[in-house]
Amino acid sequence: MQRDWDLIRKILLKLEEKADAQSFLSDDEFRGYHAEMVSYHFKLLLSAGLIEAIDYSSARELCFGARSLTWDGHEFLDKIRNDSTWNSLKTLIKSKRLELSFEVIKIAASGLVAQVLK
Repeated sequence: MQRDWDLIRKILLKLEEKADAQSFLSDDEFRGYHAEMVSYHFKLLLSAGLIEAIDYSSARELCFGARSLTWDGHEFLDKIRNDSTWNSLKTLIKSKRLELSFEVIKIAASGLVAQVLK
C-alpha cells in the first residue's frame, strides 16, 4: 500500500479538531477511503511519532483507532495546515523531481517559511 499524503494531512487536521481527549477517530470516518487504507495510515503516523493510536488489528484485519496528535504531530501539521502552502509544497517538490517524503516535506516547508519571513 502506498502512502497518501493528502490522507495523512486530512487525518492530522481531523485529529486536531477532535473535541475531547477521550474520543478517537476510527478508520471508517474518512469519506472516499477504504477503512484498511486509513488504518494503514494511522499505523504509519503512529510509527512516525506523529499520533497516538490504538491497534485493534486481528490476524485477518488491520484496524487502528487514532487518539490524538503528539507534539511532533502538531509541529508537522503547523507546516502543512494551510491549503495554499500545502499545494505550493507539493508543486515545488514535484517540480524538483523529488518524491514526497516526510523529510523532504519538512525541509521544503521550512524553506517556504524562511522565504516568507525575509
